[in-house]
Amino acid sequence: MNPLSLSWFLLLLATLAFGVALYFWLRDKPMEYKRKVMIGLAFGLWAMSTIFTLQRVADPRYAEFTITQNLPLHFCSMVQFMLIPAYWLRGSSKWLQSFRALLFYPGAVAAFMALLAPAQEYLNQPLFSMNTLFYFIHLGNVLLCLMLVVLGFHTPTIRGALGSLVTFFAIGMLVFPITLAIRHFIDPAANYYFSFDPAGSDVFELLFGVIPIPLVYQLPLLLLVIPVLLLQYGIYRLISNIAARRRANRHIDSTLLPQH
Repeated sequence: MNPLSLSWFLLLLATLAFGVALYFWLRDKPMEYKRKVMIGLAFGLWAMSTIFTLQRVADPRYAEFTITQNLPLHFCSMVQFMLIPAYWLRGSSKWLQSFRALLFYPGAVAAFMALLAPAQEYLNQPLFSMNTLFYFIHLGNVLLCLMLVVLGFHTPTIRGALGSLVTFFAIGMLVFPITLAIRHFIDPAANYYFSFDPAGSDVFELLFGVIPIPLVYQLPLLLLVIPVLLLQYGIYRLISNIAARRRANRHIDSTLLPQH
């Protein structure tokens, strides 16, 4: 399995097909029914990720894959856990909208970036192996983050898109001292949020080559990703407008039908 390979695209298409089927199954169901289904899927994704991590930690073939380097402090791991309360919690308060925006925007983008530029240990691996779970898990992140909007749990805004980047970097600043402490007292190779080492990711390698300063080297990425977040918002607006026009046309057609 490699990015942009045939198997990679087939896996992507299978996930898209699952997402479309999930939408048509749930679109007319009550919100509480949707909530229960999505909580189940979110919990399943988190469980799959946890099992995958523990399996690799216990496997002697991956001696460098230690528990101290794979605590749930990587952003994608946080997303898997945060998806559960994102679907569980009710309401549309400002903080909850910001929380869901963090998942819809950076959460989905970060997972897709991991699929496009995974660490070297996930390249050139057999399709039917435990390593393929890395791709399944990150595709699950992308899907469940986007379904927050598709199923009506979150309404995206431009302000939410830009604010989500601030939240994303703030989390990175909170994780950074924890990473420093782990590196100093427990494991000098700890690298949460990829703060100290690009870990073989082509995008991070490029940025680190230009700005070889821990964590700071990721700052240009925040600017580079803004067009991607705005594209997400634009696609949402386009689809929403098309759906609104269709509903309006159906309403007009129904009023023109002869009355008996």
